[in-house]
Amino acid sequence: MSRWIDITRPVDENLPCWPGRAPPEHRWEKSLGAGDHCNVSMWRINAHAGTHMDAPLHFFADGKPIDQIPAEIFLGRCEIVDLSSPDAAPFDVDLAKRYCGVERLLIRTAHSAGITRTGYQPHDALMSEAAAAVLIEGGLRLIGTDRLSVDDSAGKGFELHHRFLGADCVIVEGLLLTEVSAGLYQLYAAPLRLTNTEASPVRALCQPETAKP
Repeated sequence: MSRWIDITRPVDENLPCWPGRAPPEHRWEKSLGAGDHCNVSMWRINAHAGTHMDAPLHFFADGKPIDQIPAEIFLGRCEIVDLSSPDAAPFDVDLAKRYCGVERLLIRTAHSAGITRTGYQPHDALMSEAAAAVLIEGGLRLIGTDRLSVDDSAGKGFELHHRFLGADCVIVEGLLLTEVSAGLYQLYAAPLRLTNTEASPVRALCQPETAKP
């Protein structure tokens, strides 16, 4: 039995979206039911819909596009932090110091459960800028969250986007982390090879690391 856990949000017309952003559209160009020789579907989807990866080009004109992100950044060991409890401490500098040196960090919040396209819950930034600086200094290469943005839901400053992407640390947003707990995992979160593009949907999977004696 596979131990891989799918942490990708299902893509359909009910996909949770950033306020004001159009949901995916799906239609059939050919259909067996209509008498065609096969089924062929067509999708219209925003690059930031659902579970997706932001590349530096998202906020920097000379930043790397998504097709130039090396595979070793989104494949390998990651650590998951669970901040989904209402009384969880904020991700501040003191907490960041505990994860300094981690290359891939996923943060679970209350947004893994209860996000709907019509009722996205407001939130503050995922962490302080000072905490982000500690993680980046420690070599962070990928930060992931179950929210649709690492920044606050008001969408004004985007300080964390600038911090992470400016350091060539990619951002994975819109994860579905309800089936995972805190700990060490192997991560697979490959974007599409879209050329000269600032973001891409990803299929994100993780597998708990086997405990060693």
